[in-house]
Amino acid sequence: MKTNNLFDSEIQSVPMGGEQAFRFSGVSRRTAFLSHYHRDQFQGLRNWGFPCQLGEGLHWNTFDNCLYWVDIRRYRIHQFDPQTQVHQYRTFDESVCWVVHSAKGDMVAGFASGIYQVEFSSGDRVAIAKPPEPISNRLNDASVDPSGCLWFGTMDDRELQPTGKLYRMASMSQRPQVVDDGYVVSNGPVITADGSTMYHNSTLERTVYQFKLDSHGMPITKEVFAQFDDAMGCPDGMVMDADGGLWVAQWGGHGIVRFLADGTIDRHVELPVPQVTNVCFGGPNLDKLFVTTAYQGLSLQQRLKYPQAGCLFELNVGVKGLPATPFNC
Repeated sequence: MKTNNLFDSEIQSVPMGGEQAFRFSGVSRRTAFLSHYHRDQFQGLRNWGFPCQLGEGLHWNTFDNCLYWVDIRRYRIHQFDPQTQVHQYRTFDESVCWVVHSAKGDMVAGFASGIYQVEFSSGDRVAIAKPPEPISNRLNDASVDPSGCLWFGTMDDRELQPTGKLYRMASMSQRPQVVDDGYVVSNGPVITADGSTMYHNSTLERTVYQFKLDSHGMPITKEVFAQFDDAMGCPDGMVMDADGGLWVAQWGGHGIVRFLADGTIDRHVELPVPQVTNVCFGGPNLDKLFVTTAYQGLSLQQRLKYPQAGCLFELNVGVKGLPATPFNC
């Protein structure tokens, strides 16, 4: 494997407010417990390396056919071209939590303090929005829906208080709007291809929520889609595939599960690491499933037991993903 050591906020290779949250009158309990599942017999697990303390925020950019992700605790944005196998990263001065790209091809990243437009080659960044969050909160996970709206969550960085929120931001020029709250750790907003349904995780509650969206893309109902049991760990990042399957990373669960639209599990992929954080389809044909992991929270003994913890994995799972929609300018 080739690496290209170029540049640290040099590249290295190896005030806007939100609106009031919508209040849901009740949460319907449609729970799928995960004690029994079919273990997936897939072919083609590849470990690319690039270990991260807390790898997250995977994004396949169709503008340059590169994979992007972050190491939240080490303040880094990573870039990887699987075709040339060139990897590089840039280090910033605060936690960076996710990356997407705008309709103009510009990088947009969520930092602990807010959302910025970023020039990866220079490290320059310009603030786009700074949600009015408690000082102990930070941004955590994000995705763009089919209409180009950005959805992102916040969380208590100490993982103690339910101060996290879920936001929707219609474009780079508009204010983020709060659409739900009460999260300790929010994760994985992802929207179906037809824009009718959104999934979002309350990680410490081990709960995947399903929101039905109206014709304007706003939530109208909220219910429990899946409740993880202890053996499955906690739900983390998610991605939809082209067949409507929902892939969910298992923090503390050593793998990934795929849900059908009715909430049942039809596949489980086991990985050689416990802390699985995020998933994303990529490659020119969107037929590769990339997976970030973490070594955060592991003892020295556990790190010796799981030497691949924190690495980037690539899998062939036999289904394709959906192209990422750029964030509206």
